[in-house]
Amino acid sequence: MKKTNSTFHKAQMAMVHGQYVKAVHLCKKILINDPNNVDVLLTMGEALLRNEQFQEALVPCAKVIEIDNKNIRGLNNFGASLLRNNQHNDAKEILEYGLELDPTNFDFLINICNAYQGLGQPEKSLHTALKAIEVNPGSFMGYNNLGTALGDLLHIEDARQAYLTAYTLNPTYLPTLINLAQLEVKLDDHTRGIQLYEEALKLNNITLSYSELIKYYLSHSYLLLGDLEKGWDYYDYGFCSLLPKGAWRSLRRFEQPRWQGQINKSIRLLIWREQGLGDEIEFSTCLYDLHRAEMNVSLECDPRLVGIYQRIYPNFKVRPESINKQNLPLFDDFDVHCPIGSLPRYFRRNIKDFDKPFPTWIPEISKTEFIKDKLKNFRHKTLVGISWRSGLLKIERNTSYTNLLDWSELLTQEDLQFVNLQYGDCEEEIVQVEQALGIQILRWPDIDLRNELETVLALICQLDCVCSVGTAVSSIAGSSGVPTLLLLQRSWILLGETDIYPWYPNVKPFVVNHNEHVGLNIKNLRPFIKKRIS
Repeated sequence: MKKTNSTFHKAQMAMVHGQYVKAVHLCKKILINDPNNVDVLLTMGEALLRNEQFQEALVPCAKVIEIDNKNIRGLNNFGASLLRNNQHNDAKEILEYGLELDPTNFDFLINICNAYQGLGQPEKSLHTALKAIEVNPGSFMGYNNLGTALGDLLHIEDARQAYLTAYTLNPTYLPTLINLAQLEVKLDDHTRGIQLYEEALKLNNITLSYSELIKYYLSHSYLLLGDLEKGWDYYDYGFCSLLPKGAWRSLRRFEQPRWQGQINKSIRLLIWREQGLGDEIEFSTCLYDLHRAEMNVSLECDPRLVGIYQRIYPNFKVRPESINKQNLPLFDDFDVHCPIGSLPRYFRRNIKDFDKPFPTWIPEISKTEFIKDKLKNFRHKTLVGISWRSGLLKIERNTSYTNLLDWSELLTQEDLQFVNLQYGDCEEEIVQVEQALGIQILRWPDIDLRNELETVLALICQLDCVCSVGTAVSSIAGSSGVPTLLLLQRSWILLGETDIYPWYPNVKPFVVNHNEHVGLNIKNLRPFIKKRIS
């Protein structure tokens, strides 16, 4: 017992001095002979959390609750570890139970506020943040959470004041600096946002995970301002464990090392998808650099793109994304790996690098004949493909998307024949607009615009022009070489440009300022819609 007490005392002292790895090691030694020692399990869980070993922290934290399900410190630690692993619903249940036992516990209030935020429940987050401030009026964490809740409810100026209060109370609290920076970026003040992020990176108390988180957030501002070198270097931190679940680039795991950009024909390289379809397609413009270098490449892509990529890159081994339940690869035919979104870091470090050629997507002959037959009676008009919003079935109207009715002035032009490229449930909206305007928008029930991308490609290639907001449709059209008019807000994807779209020479951007509606530029599209010369 004396030896156990001495070892535990050393573990506690290691915690005091920030030696978390040592503390975990000492706790493990004790637990070999005393596996249910609650104090040791608590200390070990907290050491793992502070050392940002969030997955490992779950085990000792859960063990405490298994032994004593009313242990207040244990419930809070378990809730915090669940939060760090983005298990927000489980964290909420644990923390709500803890609050039933101790309704004014400040730690519970702070953590459950974060759980509500992660679950998209800003009203509950606001109520809990106010309660935390009532319990501890001088808490910087309370005001930080208040700012987050107010921001989620779009009370921007109130959110700023809450963050500034938190910052005054503790100018070295990283979440507040990050939140302030994010707020400035949302208000389109990227220079101020960068200043705050860089200030956070210089703090002595910054951890590795927070450093990676900040650099990923910074990447978008640097890319938007045209600093491609720093932007792409920082963009590679998009796998940080602190990122909200929806912001992670991927959860895939590998035993093989990351590729570092070296050109070596003897290395077997796996390129793998890790984002949405549109991003995957745009980043795939860098694949030609690997093809031209005669690299030995396996490409794991969206299943809908396998045939297209195999035609373009016949020397690549192309297959659908292939992972097991542990997010590990099903194949072992590569030495190094690289996410497709990291390719610009090696091949697009300057805006002039986007002048490099890449193959135009060519549809299957059979699909082309199929589409030609459907369009043969409409060739006397200019054929215009249209995509006006995200493919989500239920989407709030926001400044990046439009309603079909917003396009009325164009839709009623007698020399134009519009063709639907909008995937998702949009039939009711199309019918309503057709009846209101007395027009016909071409679409066919035997074409699945979401899943049959080979057919979609063939359809786009037979059009004279595509008009779209920022969706996968515009990326496919860009890859096909068809003239494309793209409505979008100023964002990082433009890489500091406004008059050109760097990713595709055939895409003309129509850019609105921050918080302006992209629909403002619909009226400016008409002069650029022309019949293609065969």
